[in-house]
Amino acid sequence: MAHVAPLPRDDAPEFEDYFRFLDANAGYVPNSFLTMARIPALLRGYLAFSSALSSLDRVDRGLKVLMSHLASSANGCRFCEAHTSHTAKKTGVDAARIAAVWEFERSALLDESERAALRLALAMGQSPNGVGPEHFEALRAHFDEEQIVEMVAAVCLFGFWNRWNDTLATDLERPVADLAQTLIGGRGWSAGRHRVVD
Repeated sequence: MAHVAPLPRDDAPEFEDYFRFLDANAGYVPNSFLTMARIPALLRGYLAFSSALSSLDRVDRGLKVLMSHLASSANGCRFCEAHTSHTAKKTGVDAARIAAVWEFERSALLDESERAALRLALAMGQSPNGVGPEHFEALRAHFDEEQIVEMVAAVCLFGFWNRWNDTLATDLERPVADLAQTLIGGRGWSAGRHRVVD
């Protein structure tokens, strides 16, 4: 059970337009957003940062989601692991690529540029952070400085959500949990500390 209950949606009318956008595009409003809406300035700040990040398009969105998925998984956040698998699927990432993300070094479904990016994401998700100069050397063979910053920002956004959702034991939405079970359940995924709610 979540340590802090999500705010009832009707109590956050300021964000209703965004919530409708989420309903239409994701099929639900994440409980993490409803919890953050308890302090509207926090959610407004998050939305501004997220909007800025969403406007960046020099790196494939599917790759950024896979990076966030792998980093969240390495960090141990089952909530974010489920959400990033859901987002990857909604973004058009093939289910086989999502399921194979932990085998990225060997998978024929990924190329060398993607492997370099996923190595960085995996190291970013470790505690302590495992990133070293070799990660950037490998990235520079495929990406420029702005693309590298874009990738780091995308993974860092989920680093925030990893801490937020695991600390609060945010309730996981049933459609997200069900899809995660289908996509990554074979790898032993479970909701962990997060209660699955309808």
